[in-house]
Amino acid sequence: MTTASLVPAALLRRILQALVLVAALAVPATAAQLHDGVGYGRGLKLDIHAPGKGAVQAGLPGLNLFSFGSRRAPVVIYVHGGGWLKGSRKKVYALPDWLTARGYMLVAIDYRKVPATTIDGQVEDVAAAVRWVRANIRRYGGDPERIVLMGHSAGAHLVAMVAAKKKGGNLRGVIPNDVQAYDMVAYAGMRGSLGYPYANAFGSDPSDWVRWSPVTYARQGSGYPPHLFLHSGSNGERRRALTQGYANLLKSRGARVSVFDGRRYTHGTIARHLGRSGDAATRAVERFLAAVTR
Repeated sequence: MTTASLVPAALLRRILQALVLVAALAVPATAAQLHDGVGYGRGLKLDIHAPGKGAVQAGLPGLNLFSFGSRRAPVVIYVHGGGWLKGSRKKVYALPDWLTARGYMLVAIDYRKVPATTIDGQVEDVAAAVRWVRANIRRYGGDPERIVLMGHSAGAHLVAMVAAKKKGGNLRGVIPNDVQAYDMVAYAGMRGSLGYPYANAFGSDPSDWVRWSPVTYARQGSGYPPHLFLHSGSNGERRRALTQGYANLLKSRGARVSVFDGRRYTHGTIARHLGRSGDAATRAVERFLAAVTR
């Protein structure tokens, strides 16, 4: 009987993780690099935050703990919020430092705003950014085969739409963070009216509400990538119910789905706190990214 056979498997894995992590920390890490304002079409730009050599994916399951210079980094494409009407790719909170330190590449994108375009146009902009990343990210050290879409607020709706309409190609995962627009007909019924900014973005025609709701497409398809939904406690039960309802629909279509119950967060803090040590939403995102990009 070998010594390893006397050690419980879980403990052995922890020991191996610790040894590999110590070895990684002994390698000098170079600073993350920012490629600012790269054009990807229609006059739109994106920022590429690339991890430095030796960046460590810390605290993640399995033994895939590094993203050294010799291995291409998994890519997280981030779509900012702003109620479909405003916002900028620069609103990324602590995401660049947090993700690049763990060996991920962050690509933060701009997209056209309503009323200069419609939600259809915004979905096309996000899809165009994904296509650009897949075609070009190798030259920056990113892995075009390991792309995850992530968005907050309106950005959460847009990444959900891209995934539901299968406009993103082969995505490793999707992380919609805190939006209520998965089913706009249901949302309108719960609230009684759309209100700002939903009325401004979705208009007053119920046929547009249907067309711009991810549920419309998910009901008809299958083969969707894994999703991690996050929701805050803002707007109480309605936000949780709309998120859970869409998550359950995707699950019924065969997708791997998990939901983070962030009732202790507000709509703002569930985005701003990502990357903080000990933060529960941060841990949930790290676990998901590790699982889908390994």
